[in-house]
Amino acid sequence: MKNNSNPEKPIKKDRNLHENPVPKITIISSAPDLASQNIKAHLLSLEEWEILELPENSGFSAAWESRDGKFRLIEIEEMHIFQDGLDRRLENIGLPASLIIFASKHRSKEEISSLTVHCTGNPSDEARLGGCPKSLAVSSPAAMKSILMEMKRLAEQKNLKYDVTLEVTHHGPTELSVPSLYAEIGSTEVQWKDPDAGEVAAKAILAVSLEKVPNALGFGGGHYAIRQTGLLLETGISFGHNFPKYQLEFVDEALIRQAIEKSKADFAYFDRKSMKSEDRHRISEILDKLGLKVLKESEIREQYGYESLQ
Repeated sequence: MKNNSNPEKPIKKDRNLHENPVPKITIISSAPDLASQNIKAHLLSLEEWEILELPENSGFSAAWESRDGKFRLIEIEEMHIFQDGLDRRLENIGLPASLIIFASKHRSKEEISSLTVHCTGNPSDEARLGGCPKSLAVSSPAAMKSILMEMKRLAEQKNLKYDVTLEVTHHGPTELSVPSLYAEIGSTEVQWKDPDAGEVAAKAILAVSLEKVPNALGFGGGHYAIRQTGLLLETGISFGHNFPKYQLEFVDEALIRQAIEKSKADFAYFDRKSMKSEDRHRISEILDKLGLKVLKESEIREQYGYESLQ
């Protein structure tokens, strides 16, 4: 039975962090981020956790490990988008990560109620929001698929009027050798503090699966990758890095090579109607040179639709 007592008082764990450190799925909570704090509170109430004693000057403000040994939850005082090298810092204090999940707020001008996931990277020469220019983080398509699908299921179960969507690759951190993703609540303070949204996000994170699935690189569409989201939710595939139509001018061979490697992509997908013909032809030639096939939506649904996988 889960311990639903005061989440602020987990049992202390008295051990040396450097004794047989095992990589764990590591959830990062940011103190100044209201949605992150909302998700953290629900994580702590949904699982049994033990407090980890951090070394002095670790750079982290608090740490917990789930009693089942599957997760660590780490609190930072800064915003997460500027956490390049976080995996090395965790490893240096004896808390290596196998996957990093950033619990975060999502902000948009449209102020849409949303639950989102995405991987990080900067396709262009700009890196105003963390990370390095023309650099992509290692993605986890399997984790993004499982979290987004569970967000969708739980939101519908609660009759929560939130859009559940995959976002394209954007912002930092980029310099992580461990796979990572963002799980977010958007997009105003009302939603960031919404306990129902916090519970859905937390439960979806705790249900994460790393079971390998066929995955694609996505090209085209808007910031909310609507067609890619539909394919992720309605077939057996997932996506790694996604490049929207407004970033395609920056997508060159070097970036695509990086995306293939850091997504372990099996094929590519084009949101064709949203792409300029010159971008489509140029990127097609690069993918052909690199030996990555482009599948149409109909082909994906035929090969990887749930009926065909049974």
